[in-house]
Formats: sequence, structure tokens, C-alpha cells
Amino acid sequence: MSKSLPYAGRILIYSTPAALTQHIEWAISQKLGQVITLKWVNQPLHPSTLAMEFEYQHQNPVADQIATALKGWHYIRFEITQINKNSNDAVLYRATPDLGLHQASLSSNGDVVLNENQVNTILKNSITHDRLINNLENALGNTWEAEIEPYRLSLALGMKDIVSKSG
Repeated sequence: MSKSLPYAGRILIYSTPAALTQHIEWAISQKLGQVITLKWVNQPLHPSTLAMEFEYQHQNPVADQIATALKGWHYIRFEITQINKNSNDAVLYRATPDLGLHQASLSSNGDVVLNENQVNTILKNSITHDRLINNLENALGNTWEAEIEPYRLSLALGMKDIVSKSG
């Protein structure tokens, strides 16, 4: 009987140049401590790029290490979610070439949550109403969400077409 691993995660790469796929597989394999093979599909929004989805379980929290490794390649759009199955604490990392890396804590339903320290810092650094709105939107990752969403939808529609054509 195998022991359940306490951390579960999901890596979604929404777009990357084909030339980076082996580097990405190597980086993820290195952080997980096991050799993995990823299934890449075309990203319909940018036909010259590829996308993939991969779920993992691990003894340690490795999402931050994977996100740090992936952000080194400028042309990747990705999201990584990880949950601690013992506490239900979850974290989200997402990155785009133009915005860089964003990290957020997640509630059990997937909403981004801000802790007291984050809210106090935002209030302290928000001299004007416009600055308050901007700082809150940045902390919530709204700009990252807006940039990634078209890739998410395009990939979902592309996968639906692949499934319907094969059936």
C-alpha cells in the first residue's frame, strides 16, 4: 500500500516555441526528481507554438521551483497550481512574456485571496483611489488573467475539435 503524497499540482503551458519543449521537460523532470514525458499539442491561437497540461504529486512543495525554472524562458505563457492535501492551502503561479511571474494564494474554490499583510501594504502604498484600484488588481493578478484567458479558451476549443474529429 503506497502512501499518498501531500502535494498535488497541475502545470499548464499555454504557449511555448517548439524549440523549448525539451528544455521544459528537462526542467520539470529535474524539479520533480523523475523523468517525465509531456504530450504537446498545437496552440490554435499561435500556430507556431505548442501547449501542454501535466498533473503531478510530490512529497515536497515544488511549484515555486518549477515556476522559477520556467520563467527563465521569456516566450512561455504558463500557470502552475499546487495544493497541500493536508491543509488545503493552494498556490497559483502564472507568467506571460510581457508581465513576468505572478504568485497568489487560492481559496478552496480557486479564488485568489489576499492576506492581512498584503491588504495593509496595498492600503499603505495607495495614496490615491486610482492607485488603490491598480494595486488591488495587480495583487489579484487581473492583468495576468486577462492575458492568459484567450490562450486558455483557444486551447480548450482546439482540444474539443481534436476530440470531435477523432470520435
